[in-house]
Amino acid sequence: MTDTHNPSASMDNAAVAARMQLARGHLDRWRAILKEPSHWVSIWFFAYTLLGAVSSGLLPILLPLMIVALTHHLSWVAYVMGGFNLGLLTSPLWGTLADKKHLHRPIFFGGFLVLLSALAAMPFLPGIFTWSGLSLLAGAGTSAVATMASLFVVEFDPQNEWEPRLGWLQTFNGGGQVGGLLLAGIFVGNFKLGLICSALALIPAIWLGAKGLPVAAKRHSWRTEVGDRMRRELDWRFLAHFGRPELLGGGLLRFSHHLSLRGARRWADVLHTRFGRFLLSWFAVAFGVAAFFAYFPVAMQKAYNVAPALTSSVYALTAAIALVLYSVGGQLSGRFGAGKVYRWSLVLRFLGFGLLLLVFFLPISKTLLAVAGFVLIILSWPLQSISGTTLTARLTPFSQGAAMGLFNASGAVATVIGTFLSGPLVHFIGYPSLSAIALIGILLGWLMGHGLQAPDAVPATADSLAAQKA
Repeated sequence: MTDTHNPSASMDNAAVAARMQLARGHLDRWRAILKEPSHWVSIWFFAYTLLGAVSSGLLPILLPLMIVALTHHLSWVAYVMGGFNLGLLTSPLWGTLADKKHLHRPIFFGGFLVLLSALAAMPFLPGIFTWSGLSLLAGAGTSAVATMASLFVVEFDPQNEWEPRLGWLQTFNGGGQVGGLLLAGIFVGNFKLGLICSALALIPAIWLGAKGLPVAAKRHSWRTEVGDRMRRELDWRFLAHFGRPELLGGGLLRFSHHLSLRGARRWADVLHTRFGRFLLSWFAVAFGVAAFFAYFPVAMQKAYNVAPALTSSVYALTAAIALVLYSVGGQLSGRFGAGKVYRWSLVLRFLGFGLLLLVFFLPISKTLLAVAGFVLIILSWPLQSISGTTLTARLTPFSQGAAMGLFNASGAVATVIGTFLSGPLVHFIGYPSLSAIALIGILLGWLMGHGLQAPDAVPATADSLAAQKA
């Protein structure tokens, strides 16, 4: 029988009750966290996961290895992978077509069918022109699906739900990439089977889309354009917190939302501003690293003795860890300033590529240093991505949407040019040129990034260019 007059017993009972109450509180919070995705996630998001697995995980590993293994022409990798990047630039075409003709579902499913057909045909139709053409179609199909995915959110969901839904959509894409990278390690010994399985994996994506997508797009008056609404009303800095692993096709929403051709006309307006200098910095860095990311599975195998299966596994693990660093990058940008974090990320990336170049000149183990450098390169991307997005929002002399268009266009165009030029570089100089050109681009970007973080670098409210002069 409990002694109710014993003070120590009463205190013990109170402590137990308090602990139980605290435990129930923690359990309720975990339940709320686990239920949170159900508010924003639709079943067709899993179709976007499969797209990320194929276009961002499997293809960037399997295609370069297959091309080199079958042809022994290193320069062909640049042209085939460049074709894929070029196909991604068709995003404005799909956005305009969907907005004018309301063909959202046909474009979405058509993109999957084009990508599926291109992948299924690649193992059976060899040749540089054939592969480049099929790769271009694969990139265009990927871009079509990604563009429609973002428009389906904006067209059919309330405005106050855009950011969380697009954020989860981006997270599904990043998760798919991690899974695709892990699967790529299984298929590196059989490229034909890997590409066929990649094509087959898109069939359930079409089925998921058919089950979950809205039936028809909402009708808009001739005065209303989805792109204008997104440029005017969507908080792009919010999206910077979500994963954008840097591979061909990775972070597809970056290309699909704001690759605006009209936005490029404003380039002359910002050329002499801090924002213009930042765009040049971003362009230089994207141009420099494009060659490495076109060739990295081949380079890691041939130049650094790292097996393709290990490369894909290390990339998958590092990309998964890097997803956490987006929130860290946001916190660092808020504490120290986005300009400093941006330059810190470039220093980290410079060290990574420095290790890749150093092994060619020192009698040391290439494998260990190459893996370490590769990990540094991937881990630096979240810091670079979120600080770059924040700088875009803070330095722009006009609307943040138009600025994001220039920001994405500068990186996308630089990637396409850098990928195509990497072919002659590797052919005439060899693998050291990949890390060397990356170091040059990063160094130029770091130098041009000096002084971006100034006291008057605040979000612009009007087109006042004078306040943004360098």
